[in-house]
Amino acid sequence: MPPPPGFRPLAYTLIRRIVLVATLCMLGMGGLSALLAYSEVREEFDHTVHTIADSGLQTLSGALRDIEVQAVQAQVDWLANRPEIGWVKVEAAIGGRFVAGDEARAETGTSIVLEILANDGASQVGTLEIVANRNRFREEMVSEVTEVVIHYLAFTLLICLAVIWILRRELQDPLQQIARFAASLQPKQLAQPLTIDRRRTRGVDEIDLVVAGFRRLQADLRHHIDSLDETVAERTRQLNEVVDEVKRLSVTDPLTGCYNRRHLDQHLPAEMERSFRYLRPLSVVFIDLDHFKRINDRFGHDAGDQVLREIVARLMQSVREHIDWVARFGGEEFVIVLPERGRDGAREMAERMRRLVASTPVMLDEVALEITACCGVAEYRRGDRVAELLARADAALYEAKARGRNRVVVAGEALLATGT
Repeated sequence: MPPPPGFRPLAYTLIRRIVLVATLCMLGMGGLSALLAYSEVREEFDHTVHTIADSGLQTLSGALRDIEVQAVQAQVDWLANRPEIGWVKVEAAIGGRFVAGDEARAETGTSIVLEILANDGASQVGTLEIVANRNRFREEMVSEVTEVVIHYLAFTLLICLAVIWILRRELQDPLQQIARFAASLQPKQLAQPLTIDRRRTRGVDEIDLVVAGFRRLQADLRHHIDSLDETVAERTRQLNEVVDEVKRLSVTDPLTGCYNRRHLDQHLPAEMERSFRYLRPLSVVFIDLDHFKRINDRFGHDAGDQVLREIVARLMQSVREHIDWVARFGGEEFVIVLPERGRDGAREMAERMRRLVASTPVMLDEVALEITACCGVAEYRRGDRVAELLARADAALYEAKARGRNRVVVAGEALLATGT
């Protein structure tokens, strides 16, 4: 038995909540650790930049003192090539400027400016300006924070997996076994004992109580059902009869006793599908009583109802039992569905019905009413829809009326006759 709409396993709900709580804890602890890691990386990065700057001062001091331009530029290039450094500028006290690195970083980054003193420390021979490579800092920070997050994520995942495994083994599996057993129970199988496969523990828990209560319920139900089997069987039979009668009435025209429009809408598509699948012929006949409104106007609606009942009785006697069927389309219009009949066979059937309607007057007390009818015939063509098939039959019916009534017209012949 499929689960009902909105069903959500208890273990699934618990797992979701545990995972949510574990994730929030991981985010909190991971965020704090990431913040500490960020602070540590930044401090270490700034220290490295200062160390690199300090290490180049002595070499720059000697090169500037001796005015060795190439040596100064080489030292500047060396500093700029360090991954932690983005841009380097050295300005000599006697004039001269040496630059290396990405000058765009000089405008956006924070610079460090250091004095370059002579070896004796008494005089200044130049200044060193260094701009840290913040991209390098971000890379180190991302790497460090990612490592922290991965560690916490892995730890949280292991905890969640362990919790999921325990919940499934201790809760979900036993409950699912109980649910499957309950869903598979039949009235004649209530004596079958409920057993579940689970790891035995000391003492009794809630699941053991559920199993014991279910077994008691089984015994009580079995006793109760044994005394009600006959009553239930009788009530079921009566109910089935009522349901069948309701179904019959729902598709039966209450006045004439033939099928109604609802039955036509439900079963004609199935007849067309069967004709299409097995390449068998199918035809429909639209029948309309001629000048029926005059009968209602002259003799009243009760008389009109009596005429309809009589005509339908004749139609239903003329069709093949359990094969053809008659449905009231509306008012005095009826549709006869003829499986296994092509156009020619349907024309013969429609002509026989037309003669049957006109052959014997309908008696209303002492009045004999001469009744005639028009018939429109249409054969199912592959690819037809219900509306198209009925529309062709209806068009043939109106063609029969236009030709003088009391006649049969076949859909294809109607089109030919009108020059369409």
